[in-house]
Amino acid sequence: MGLFFQDKVFLVTGASSGIGRALAIELEKEGAYVGVIARRKEALKDLKLSASNPDKIFVLQADVMSESELKKVVEEFRKKFKRVDGFIHNAGISMRGTAAETDLKIFRAIMDTNYFPLVLLYRLLESDLRQSEGHVIAVSSIQGKYATQLRSGYAASKHAMQGFMDSIRLENLKTGIHVMSVCPGFVKTEISVKALEGDGTPHGIMDEGQKNGLDPEVVARKILKGIEKRKREIIPSKLKEKFGYFLSRISPKTLDKILVRVRIS
Repeated sequence: MGLFFQDKVFLVTGASSGIGRALAIELEKEGAYVGVIARRKEALKDLKLSASNPDKIFVLQADVMSESELKKVVEEFRKKFKRVDGFIHNAGISMRGTAAETDLKIFRAIMDTNYFPLVLLYRLLESDLRQSEGHVIAVSSIQGKYATQLRSGYAASKHAMQGFMDSIRLENLKTGIHVMSVCPGFVKTEISVKALEGDGTPHGIMDEGQKNGLDPEVVARKILKGIEKRKREIIPSKLKEKFGYFLSRISPKTLDKILVRVRIS
C-alpha cells in the first residue's frame, strides 16, 4: 500500500479482538498512529505489545455504549495529535433469538453498541475530517443488506448504519470526507460467542458460520485497500453470502424461500 497510511492518525473501536484488532495491527504496520478503543484494557495492552511498533498504538479504554466515556477518550486522542485522519467504527454485538421472544433491552443494547457510537464519532470528528479530507468507515454486515431470522435487532442496527452512511456520503460529496461502508459476510471472530440470547445471556457458542468464515486479517487488509482507493462500499465475503446479496436485489422472494429452509448459525 506504499506510503498512503504513513503517519496518518486513526481511531478504531472494538479493537480488543477480531476485525478491530486486525485493523489496528495492519494500520500500525503501514505506519499509522492508531487509537484503539474497547472495554477490555488488558486486551488492548496485549495488542499494543504485539505491534511491531508499540509506540504507534494508543490504548483508550472506553465502553462505546457510554457517550461520556467515548467523548472523553476521543478528546484525549485529539489533544495529543491535534488532528484525526479517520475513524473505523467496528465495535458490535449480535443476537440469537426471535423478535417476539427477545427482551426490548437487547434491542436497545445492540443499537447503543452498533449504531449510536457511529453517529457520535462522526459528530465529534467531522470538523477534523474536513480539514484532512479524512475517512469515515463503518463495519456493517451483509445483514445490513439482507436480514435472516433470529437476527432482527442486529440486522436492524446494521441497516441503520447503512442508512446513516449513505446519507452522510451525500452530505460530504463536496467536503472531501471519504465515507465507506464495509459489509462482511461470516468472519472468524467471537461475535457469535458474545451474541446475546433473547434474555440477555451470552450465546456462548462459536457458530459454524464463524468457524468457516474469512480470517479477520484478510478482511482488515481489504478494508485498508478500500480506504486507499476511497471506495464507497466493500463486501468482503465468501461466494455464498455474495450470492445471497445478489438474490436480495433481483429476486428477494427466492432468497426468502432459501433462508427459511436453511439452518441459520
